[in-house]
Amino acid sequence: MAVVKKRPEPTPIVDLISDIESTRAVLERAGLSGVPMDVNRAAAALGLKIQYEQMADEMSGYLERRGDTWYVGVNSLHSGVRQRFTVAHEIAHFVLHRGQQENFRDLIFTRRSMERNSMEREADTFAAQLLMPKESLVGDVRGGMTNVNELAARYQVSGLAMKYRLMNIGYKVA
Repeated sequence: MAVVKKRPEPTPIVDLISDIESTRAVLERAGLSGVPMDVNRAAAALGLKIQYEQMADEMSGYLERRGDTWYVGVNSLHSGVRQRFTVAHEIAHFVLHRGQQENFRDLIFTRRSMERNSMEREADTFAAQLLMPKESLVGDVRGGMTNVNELAARYQVSGLAMKYRLMNIGYKVA
């Protein structure tokens, strides 16, 4: 009589991600690395469903759980770079905060800049790290790419997002 061994169940992706490093590792295994990050494919690799829809101008997007599925809503009226940051920001809420609440509504950065919500600051930081990895950015700057707008175009982010990211990793930006 033969003994049949059952294959162990694969670990669910959500059990593998808890911060930017573990998320990058999972995305790299899914073939998602490099610049610019394909945030739609990244969200899908993490099991998130994306919906582009018209929203009020001050609303950039949301993350919400419906049953066993998490949905990212993105304001279809916003620019492409704004939408990319919104998807990255909602991925951040999923990775960092999904155990704390099941519904996130996000206003555009300038409308909530006075807000002292630590979850929003954490999600913004994570999104910036996902879209503009420090190692890649430092390599580009050391390689001679020093124009903020050129860097923003390469990483497919806004000039303002690039300026903040450069300053946060220690560069002086005029």
